[in-house]
Amino acid sequence: MSIKSVGKAVEILNCFSVQKPILGISDISRMLGYTKSTVSRLLSTLSEYHCVERTDGYGKYKLGYRMQLWGTVSQELNTLPDVADPIMEKLRDKCHEEVSLYVIQGDHRVCLLRFESLHEIARVGTIGGRFPLHAGASGRVLLAYLPKEQREKIMSGSLKKFTGGTIINAKKMEASLAEIRKNGYGISTGEREAEAFSVVAPVWDASERVVASLSISGPNFRLTEDKSALFIKSVVSAAKEISIRLGHV
Repeated sequence: MSIKSVGKAVEILNCFSVQKPILGISDISRMLGYTKSTVSRLLSTLSEYHCVERTDGYGKYKLGYRMQLWGTVSQELNTLPDVADPIMEKLRDKCHEEVSLYVIQGDHRVCLLRFESLHEIARVGTIGGRFPLHAGASGRVLLAYLPKEQREKIMSGSLKKFTGGTIINAKKMEASLAEIRKNGYGISTGEREAEAFSVVAPVWDASERVVASLSISGPNFRLTEDKSALFIKSVVSAAKEISIRLGHV
């Protein structure tokens, strides 16, 4: 049995974000559709427990120190691997292909976590393996969200051509990265491994940074049009779930 006032208090706390760290009673009332008197009463109670606190502006509030303490405890218990593990296993069981999580390490990507394919014929990755950022969608998704200066620095180096599908031209790469940012996912077929595909989505954290790329991968012959649509929807949804649990709004 839910308690409505508690639910409303949580909704008010959810209004605060990195983009909107300070809100007034009118702001929250407009965002949630509650009356100003209701918002005012709930903010007053939340303030007593240091979940919010007043700012210098009239009727303005920000999150209080109690939220920071809870956040610190949550971060200790909810690391990226801890959060991603059950979601990735569920994704693997749904798509039957290998599911991997990559993070940036220097100018490479490293496989942090993976679940093996359920198929007998499968692509096999390695936890801890280092791979280039420019070859394969798992790397390009990470590359796409780096600051422009970092992207250009990586692209200015000598880029290895693994297959005929490897992108090594800077202009083509920037167009590819822009498409990833527009769509919110990336796909590669035969970029680093000639017979392998990857369907990949970014994982965000509370500070609005892409901290990992989540990948579904397997042999090209299984990537039908229907499977591609299913994999895109599934990996984007799973990456979003991980991101939310990391504090991304």
